[in-house]
Amino acid sequence: MAEDRLLERLEKLEGVVETTVAVLPPLVQDLSRRIDALREEVKAELRERETRLEERFQALERRLQEAHASLEGQIRGVGARIQEVETKLGERIQGVETRLEGRIQGVEARIQEVEAKLGERIQGVETRLEGRIQGVEAQILALRQEVTAEIGVAFNKVMLYLTALGVVLALLSAFFR
Repeated sequence: MAEDRLLERLEKLEGVVETTVAVLPPLVQDLSRRIDALREEVKAELRERETRLEERFQALERRLQEAHASLEGQIRGVGARIQEVETKLGERIQGVETRLEGRIQGVEARIQEVEAKLGERIQGVETRLEGRIQGVEAQILALRQEVTAEIGVAFNKVMLYLTALGVVLALLSAFFR
């Protein structure tokens, strides 16, 4: 009678073990699928961020080109005005010519100042963009590290569950000896 109970308990235990062994692989596969899905989600987000940054960079580049074209037009306009003034001043006395040449040189100096300031602004924008790009690269690296850490945690949990299952099986095996 005691042996029948033990046999019955052993059969139940075998059923539990078989059920656990049957359920465990799908759980591991599900966990693997979730990890793959998370990995793909992170990759998609990284691609999306890179696309948005590229679009912003291109928009800034277009704005700089437009500003540059506008300034070139203004410079050409100033050059045309200077030529008109020189033509009209050809009939005036030497003193007036001297003063106008001084004004022309002042305008040229202003143009050079504008060009220098524009160069400085362009350099500042480039420096800020480089800083932002480095910041985004650092975020991407941090995200990669975070994903790696999450995968490691998930793997450790699976190993912990498997170890716990092994301990339970060992205890059950020792209990029914």
